[in-house]
Amino acid sequence: MQALDRFLSLAGAAVAARATGAAWPAGQRVAALLSSPPENAAPAPAGRQPACRHLTAALNATPPAMAEAFRALEPQLAWRTRDLPGLDGRYAGAPVLGPQGLQQRGGLVAGISLVAPGTTYPDHDHPPEEIYLALSGGEWWNAATPWHAPGPGGIVHNPPGILHAMRGTDVPLLAIWFLLPPV
Repeated sequence: MQALDRFLSLAGAAVAARATGAAWPAGQRVAALLSSPPENAAPAPAGRQPACRHLTAALNATPPAMAEAFRALEPQLAWRTRDLPGLDGRYAGAPVLGPQGLQQRGGLVAGISLVAPGTTYPDHDHPPEEIYLALSGGEWWNAATPWHAPGPGGIVHNPPGILHAMRGTDVPLLAIWFLLPPV
């Protein structure tokens, strides 16, 4: 799991360093939970979805160290799609941490999202607080903020239960997201 450790180390450091304002406590929790001892999970077999054809373009827009770490990890990922209108062949996600991820760490659930250019992942909400680390371009929206582009390495924070969405722009959106366990 050396590739996973390297990728999560970079992601955790970026989240801890870049989360500010209301996102700061969540960013610190993500970093702390990522340093928890790994536990076994039950990952699905690795495999790709049609949307993965956009990975090269997304990684070309990702900071080099993070892109390199992701390329080493990607062959282990079990990419999935979502049966939602407008996403057919235009979205893929892969669990990283959690019961179906590659490992479990401190109750943190994490995954990768890949959204094709010009595609919006629909409005949704969920109880856990969420932090995204943008790996490439893309835009995010939630009920408290207008659409915005944090840029590669940027942080997006969604408080618990808030309606939110994301979309690919002229480049695919590639991001890792973290759902925090209850305090």
